[in-house]
Amino acid sequence: MSGRRRPDFGGKPAKSIWLITFADLSGLMLAFFVMLYSMSTLELDKWKAAASRMTRGDPGLVQLRPEPVSTHSVPTVDIPPALPLGYLGQILEQKIRQESALGDVRVHRLDKLLVVSLPADALFLPDKAALTPSAKTALFRISSAIAQVGNQIDVHGHTAPAASPSTGTDWQWRLSLERAAAVADELRRIGYPRNPAILGLADSRFRYLDPAIPEQRRLELSRRVDLVIHTTEGES
Repeated sequence: MSGRRRPDFGGKPAKSIWLITFADLSGLMLAFFVMLYSMSTLELDKWKAAASRMTRGDPGLVQLRPEPVSTHSVPTVDIPPALPLGYLGQILEQKIRQESALGDVRVHRLDKLLVVSLPADALFLPDKAALTPSAKTALFRISSAIAQVGNQIDVHGHTAPAASPSTGTDWQWRLSLERAAAVADELRRIGYPRNPAILGLADSRFRYLDPAIPEQRRLELSRRVDLVIHTTEGES
């Protein structure tokens, strides 16, 4: 037996001191790994590959599926909100004054609507619904002013009263609708981004024209196509 004395640890058994050292070491390692994890960046490709292998091995695991990708690209058009009718009316009136092809076009307010009246005699041949070349030029000028607004626009076709009651009115309704459709189609063809509603009114609005206007002039005014602009936004 050696005469060397064992060190005194305050009356506690020496064999328990290693627990304190181990606890300190474990705390330091835990803090190190937490810090290391917080500074790391997840590699998504490797994670998906690992998850895919895990999924094949265990059907009960959640499978990561790729997001569906469309084979068709749908173009979008940003259309601004509706403009105040007073401001829009000023723009259109200025455009009409600048373009000789729009000399017969009239802009006027009707309740909460802005109406752009296009004389049918300048757009179509008599009793026809095909636009003339000069009519297409006029519509192109107008479209450049309204294509960038979001207001709802309807197209209303009008005709003059029938020459005699025996003539019938079916052709008037058909002609007014076909002319409204022709104007709407031309506006879309030259770049107007919406589908305006079309309406054939025949001579149903003739009685609202001022009776003080000479009869011949009233007949001319009744043959028209109106662009009816609303205060609200239209649908694409």
